[in-house]
Amino acid sequence: MIGLSNKNQKNNMDYRRILIAVDNGPTSEKVASSGYDLGRQLNAEIAVISVVETTLLIADGGVTFNDMAEMVKGDVVKHQQLLIDRIFNGYKVQTFIEEGVTHEMILKAAGDWNADLIVLATHGRTGLSHLLMGSVAEMLVKQSVKPLLIIPARTS
Repeated sequence: MIGLSNKNQKNNMDYRRILIAVDNGPTSEKVASSGYDLGRQLNAEIAVISVVETTLLIADGGVTFNDMAEMVKGDVVKHQQLLIDRIFNGYKVQTFIEEGVTHEMILKAAGDWNADLIVLATHGRTGLSHLLMGSVAEMLVKQSVKPLLIIPARTS
């Protein structure tokens, strides 16, 4: 199931710049692959964004907040590059690594890069995990003026 949402609907589906939002989770490959397939079909420019969610970081045991942020950022950069190498088969891809609140950084990058479409996953969190972690997809649906292609994490 794929959902397309746009509060300010375009009259056509001329998506020339596709921003794919990935994290270090298990859905990243599915989202990247779906975004890549669509981008290739549309002959679109593709960018991949990963966000280091600094609001959730906790430093402990002599590690400073900045040290922790740099370690997490290093993991995110490595994961994003491995994903690009595995999925995009030499297709030219622009990359963004941002620090901050995830949905805000995705919206900012989409605006700055002038994306026509944002592709992301929904993790399907419910209950306490949804309350604690929030939902990036939900926030983007509420706040984005760009069309969204939301890939569900669940396969069945």
